[in-house]
Amino acid sequence: MIKNKIVQGLFILCSVLLLVGCEPLADGGTTDSTSTTQTASQSTDSSSVESRSADASVASSGTAVSVKSNQTPAQGVRAKIVKVVDGDTFQVLYQQKVTTVRVLLIDTPETHHPRLGVQPYGPEASAYAHQLLDGKTVTLELAKNGGHDKYGRLLAYVFIDGKSFEELQLARGLARVAYIFPPNTKYLDQYRAVEQQAREKKWGIWSVAGYAQANGYHPEVMKGTQAYEETKHGRSQSQTTGSASAARGPGQFSPDQNGNCKGSIKGNISERGKIYHMPSDRYYKVTKAEICFQTRSAATKAGFRAAQ
Repeated sequence: MIKNKIVQGLFILCSVLLLVGCEPLADGGTTDSTSTTQTASQSTDSSSVESRSADASVASSGTAVSVKSNQTPAQGVRAKIVKVVDGDTFQVLYQQKVTTVRVLLIDTPETHHPRLGVQPYGPEASAYAHQLLDGKTVTLELAKNGGHDKYGRLLAYVFIDGKSFEELQLARGLARVAYIFPPNTKYLDQYRAVEQQAREKKWGIWSVAGYAQANGYHPEVMKGTQAYEETKHGRSQSQTTGSASAARGPGQFSPDQNGNCKGSIKGNISERGKIYHMPSDRYYKVTKAEICFQTRSAATKAGFRAAQ
């Protein structure tokens, strides 16, 4: 009898000790310090997965690295985009006149330089600028030292929809940090950090070592690559198409080297499609034509629509 009571007592004591070391869960299960650690670990892993998914989402959208939002400067001025020239230059309506803006602290490959011609990744940088800027109103943070370069272009940091235009180009590997002249170095460290991440990922201009250097771009090291061949093919195809259309299209002729049409109708092709500009149009003088038309009818037959 005594022996049975001792056994029962020990059983009760063990049961109490077990209960003290456990906590009830909402689903009726139990957890201990080990399972708590596992839960915390799983939570951390889940956060890591979400972070990697976000990174993957950024990469799949075409941006090599993330770019900060809500960066619009309080002292910036608003300006309406008139025309994108290339990856780092565009025209805006500023102080009631059309003004050419050169973006500060970055340099993209050329697309129609009179001496350098089209450089690898120049068309991509220009196309991305069109995608970001066409039809938009941007915020300009003007340069401190009078705001113009030796060519008379307005120098400014550019912000579009709360993001830095410079960073967006750098993030895709379509620009390098360049033309660093104090006192206009406000965002230099920020831009270099984005550039470094694109370099590490070997995006765009960083895909071939030696192409983008401190003194500019070196297309010769790109020979044999797809980007180089596409650029060369695209240039020759454009020239062939232009001459062919001028030869066979009634009422059409090619513009001069500056994109002028001797007072005739200007045809321009962009992300918005084929558009023609009459000599009386507001932005006729600043439009660089890709083809000229003698009449509206000729422009319409070629698939161009009137500028709005």
